[in-house]
Amino acid sequence: MRKKLFIPFLAIIWLCSCQDKANSNTENISNDPAESKAFTNGKEQPTIKPDLEKYIYTDTIYTSFSGKGITIQNSLPKGGAIATDGSQYVDSSGKSYAFAVFWTRIINETNSPIQLKINIPADSFAIFTPPDSYLKLFLPAEKFKYQKIESFNYGLTNIKSILDTNFSKATQVQKTINPNKEHVFYIATLAYNATGTPRAGLILNGKDLYYKMSLSPNGSGIIPVGEILINDKVGN
Repeated sequence: MRKKLFIPFLAIIWLCSCQDKANSNTENISNDPAESKAFTNGKEQPTIKPDLEKYIYTDTIYTSFSGKGITIQNSLPKGGAIATDGSQYVDSSGKSYAFAVFWTRIINETNSPIQLKINIPADSFAIFTPPDSYLKLFLPAEKFKYQKIESFNYGLTNIKSILDTNFSKATQVQKTINPNKEHVFYIATLAYNATGTPRAGLILNGKDLYYKMSLSPNGSGIIPVGEILINDKVGN
C-alpha cells in the first residue's frame, strides 16, 4: 500500500537517498505547508502498469494547496554495458565511461494541461568525489515502451550511436501532458572516473525540475534541468 506523507516542499531535495529501493512510497508535497491538503479531485490515480512497480525507485505526488497533483516516478537503473556483448562506452578520445539508463514517468492528475520542458546541456557535471570525475546526461529520443521494460537496458537501442551523436550536444524534452495522461522517457548517464551503485531521479521544486544522481560511495549532486508549467491555455 502506498504511504502518504505531508512534509515541507523543500525537503523533497533530500528524499532520494542512496538506498537500494524506495519501496514505491508516495509523498504529498505542499508548496505552502500552512495551506496544504491532500490531492482529492474525485478521480482515481492512474493505475501502475503491469510489472512496472518493481522497477520504481521513487514515486512522489507533488500537490499544492489548490489540490492540483503531479506524480513523478523514477526508475531503478539498468546498464553497465551499452550492448549485449558487454561492451562499454568509449568516446572519441579513448576515455571509458560507466553507463546507466533510467526512465521517468510523469502523470498529470490536475484538471489542466501541463507543459514539460527539460533541457540537458552538453556540459560535464563534477558531482562525484573522485578527482577529475564527472557526469554527463542525455535524453534519448527513442520512445519508451512498457512491453520492453524487462529487456536489456529497458529496451533502449542504438546506445553507442545516441551517445556519439549527442556527446557534445544539448538534448531536450518538450511535451504537453493533458489531464489524466502521462509521459514516460529515458534518461541516459555516463560517469567518468567514478564507479559505484547508481541511483537517480527527477525532482520538482515549485515549477523547477532538478535531476539528482548518486553513485555510492562516490558522492552525489543535483542539477537544474527544466520546469513544469500548469496552464489552462496550454494546447496539444
